[in-house]
Amino acid sequence: MSKPLGRLVSIVLGICAVSALGACSSVKASTQPTDSITVREVNIVDEHGQARLRIGAPLPDPKGLKRAVTAYGIQFMDASGNEVGGLGMLEPVGINGLCFDSTEGYEAMCIGLIKGQPNITFRQDWKERIVIGVEKGVASIIINDAQEKPQLRLEVDKDGKTRVVGVNAEQANK
Repeated sequence: MSKPLGRLVSIVLGICAVSALGACSSVKASTQPTDSITVREVNIVDEHGQARLRIGAPLPDPKGLKRAVTAYGIQFMDASGNEVGGLGMLEPVGINGLCFDSTEGYEAMCIGLIKGQPNITFRQDWKERIVIGVEKGVASIIINDAQEKPQLRLEVDKDGKTRVVGVNAEQANK
């Protein structure tokens, strides 16, 4: 190898060695966590690659359905990718809740806050059947028939005054 070519090879090898050392010194150990990441959506997938848990801002609509308002939060999906529940913030309507969905896609059971007031709702066939909550200081349990018509309402206000609607003494003693 000629002297100039040998010198060039030595210089190139030296530059590569210094670059490699510099690159290695700037790499963090794999045990150190990243302080922060910023993303719009994170999907956790099962062993088949199907998203089963999604964190999103906003969340996409469930398969075959359209959300009435934008939702932010966590979406739970089954093995087919259908939404089966979630923890959502629906800011336009003032609802924050944890819901589990029926196989038909409606929210079958929800626990949450509606405009800051606690609420638990049970639905069947897309209709509210039982609602438990507190609104303006009044705790209530409402039981509806299959057409969502209230049949029994129990209330206790903040002063302890009770109210029962839908049951009279004769019905209660049967």
